[in-house]
Amino acid sequence: MERVLIIGAFDRYNYGDLLFPLIIEKQLKSYGKEFKFEFFGIVESDLRREGGKPTQGLTAFYERLSDASQKANVIVAGGEALGVTWNSLYAALSKPFQKIHRHHVKLSKFIDLNRVAKKFLKGKTTLPFVFDQTDFPGLKKVVLNSLGGSGLATGLFERYPFLQYKLQRADYFAVRDKLTVENLKKNKVEAQLFPDSAILMSEFYPTDQLKQWVTPAVAEYVEKHAGRYVYFQINKKTTVGRESLIAAELEKIYEDGHTALCLCPIGKAINHDDHEALKAVQDKLQCPSTYFDADNIWDIMYLIANAKAYIGTSLHGAITSMSFAVPHIGLVVEKLDAYLDTWGVEGNKFAVPFNQIYKQYVTATKIQADAYVASRDRQLVEIRKAFGHIAKTLLS
Repeated sequence: MERVLIIGAFDRYNYGDLLFPLIIEKQLKSYGKEFKFEFFGIVESDLRREGGKPTQGLTAFYERLSDASQKANVIVAGGEALGVTWNSLYAALSKPFQKIHRHHVKLSKFIDLNRVAKKFLKGKTTLPFVFDQTDFPGLKKVVLNSLGGSGLATGLFERYPFLQYKLQRADYFAVRDKLTVENLKKNKVEAQLFPDSAILMSEFYPTDQLKQWVTPAVAEYVEKHAGRYVYFQINKKTTVGRESLIAAELEKIYEDGHTALCLCPIGKAINHDDHEALKAVQDKLQCPSTYFDADNIWDIMYLIANAKAYIGTSLHGAITSMSFAVPHIGLVVEKLDAYLDTWGVEGNKFAVPFNQIYKQYVTATKIQADAYVASRDRQLVEIRKAFGHIAKTLLS
């Protein structure tokens, strides 16, 4: 039996992060091989009520990898884990530290915030998710799965010279967009290109199954409005001060055939704060709208799967719409733009600024449904290839 430790940011309520371990476990189990899975976050958590996996913390993770006689494989599950620092992880867990982290560029001239945060979190490697067999005696294989690095800068490799070497030593290394491939090439690191593993969600969680898991209010809303509403989401950090502009664009959508507006957060963790951003926009709306609080990830998935279109800043909101072949409009975020450029449909391969929400909505909803199905199916073919490679790596 192969022991597989899956690690990532599953210890906070953020939709995309909670999806990774669910999808990885289900797909690897589908091969009929004997894998024993354990799930780890930075801290111990239990988000089963929200649809996630309970996690053990870093101390337990390091203990599992300390015994050379019982080696285990590690899968870094996904997300922007390439070169992520301890201080950025700690900022996602601590509001007081988040205020400090906002000034990390200036403060880095005087203090090593990565080292400070590493001490608080009891980390054992210079960067949280960058390690190899020389770091832990019980580490067998390292799998870097569907990672993103659209914002990877050469300066990071210059600051941490070992980064290039450690990434090159991974037993399996795949990234999810062309921009990350290019950023790595500039720093002499090669990686395979495959879609985000979350694209498989519609295979494992069809809408008839999701209907049994969602909250009653969501089930009732979808029954009344399926295919006639827009699912809208934004994060706080990129939208503060733009609420009136965004509301005006949404009102144009409402007026276009009285398309209903469904506002629902995807990232409620620190530094996302979708719920605060959506409430601020809703206060500016003159037209009717419905707000859901995303009590669990199934509410989010079901609402997007049954929408006329998804509009938002969340990459995994867009990937959910792709998985269910729903039209999508990505907004402003670099990693979302990079993913759409790699896997999107013609005419909708980019994220747009807020003043183009309505214009791109019209464009996206006019694209033939077959194009969205073809995009989804292409990604499904590629991600199955990726998992085939992962299974072979773990079992070899």
